[in-house]
Amino acid sequence: PMIILLLVATIIVSVACLRNRELFMRLALSPYQVVHHRQYYRLLSHMFVHGGSMHLVVNMIVLFSFGTDVIDSFEYLAEGEMMSFPTLHMLVLYFGGGVTAAVLGLRRHKDDPSALSVGASGGVASVVFTSIFFDPWGLIYVFGLVPIPGILFGVAYILYSWRMADRANDNIDHRAHLYGALFGLIYPLLINHKFFTFFLQGLQDFPWL
Repeated sequence: PMIILLLVATIIVSVACLRNRELFMRLALSPYQVVHHRQYYRLLSHMFVHGGSMHLVVNMIVLFSFGTDVIDSFEYLAEGEMMSFPTLHMLVLYFGGGVTAAVLGLRRHKDDPSALSVGASGGVASVVFTSIFFDPWGLIYVFGLVPIPGILFGVAYILYSWRMADRANDNIDHRAHLYGALFGLIYPLLINHKFFTFFLQGLQDFPWL
């Protein structure tokens, strides 16, 4: 239910912003406004805004698919008394990834009033990479068609985002993707450092041997 609430809230706000440019500008992440006018709410509000319908649809499909897996993993761990408050941790993972990505990207554009960033991609990347953490060899279907083991997809995704962060001119915030992904890898260890053994065990359980 929590994932559904996130989807509904994001869709409602995103659609409203696509129809109302003033609302879009008020909620988008503007490093200049955050740094110089202390509009810190933008660090969170930008996650509910998207630049277009395709941007919104892709993020919501990925959030639903991987978010369901992650909350299931968290609830399983909670049943084993290895963590508490799985729903709260899911929210911290998602919003923490988005906000962390936004904060780490502030400095680059803090003096550019025209620089804007929108979308839940940082948070979504965090959820995807926490899913990979707990199931490294689980298959991820790129474009819904091509199956790639999660750990291989994760390495390729991080390398690509890192490379494109300084080179791309495609209106995609590759740094947000990178920072969100790294947050998603680290967050399980912040919950319980012993979870690292789960990751190592998952790597050893190569499914095709």
